[in-house]
Amino acid sequence: MLFNFLRCLRGLFRHTLPSSIAIEGWVMPASCYFTLNNQKVSALVCSGFGGVAAFSGNSQHIDNPSDTSVVGAGPIPKGRYYIITREPGGRLGRLRDFALDIWSKSERATWFALYGADGKIDDWTFVKGVRRGNFRLHPTGRWNVSDGCITLTSQAQFDRLRGYLLSQPATMIPGTDIPYYGTVEVR
Repeated sequence: MLFNFLRCLRGLFRHTLPSSIAIEGWVMPASCYFTLNNQKVSALVCSGFGGVAAFSGNSQHIDNPSDTSVVGAGPIPKGRYYIITREPGGRLGRLRDFALDIWSKSERATWFALYGADGKIDDWTFVKGVRRGNFRLHPTGRWNVSDGCITLTSQAQFDRLRGYLLSQPATMIPGTDIPYYGTVEVR
């Protein structure tokens, strides 16, 4: 697993972009990419940050670009996603999160949501006519589960990435009042 990750990162750091990208005086949030590579681990690479080991999907579906329409097990579909603060949902959202945090040993309040830039900025997208959603950027936790999220294999690396993303200038998603800290292009 480590060998595959190192192979993915080979040469990437030579092409790392500056921390924030400036266009005509505007400072832009972080720009990241993640490649579905049919391996057990890939690299999430962000401008000015570098790369970290990550995966998307469960069991035989991990990082398999052909399985993006498999609900609950397939990897995140290809496309561009905004990295935003994850909000607890529903009346019992915080209570549910608290219980799941204890069960999984992963603090959901630190996670990011990934909203697709697909014409309708929300938690859902369609792949081959199948509704997929609730994509998150989070550390692996106790069970090593990724229900289509981009899941980092290390809590320490997630904490480092989270600090980096939150240090970026938040910008509003065009046409909304939703702030985002960066984008990730899933290839």
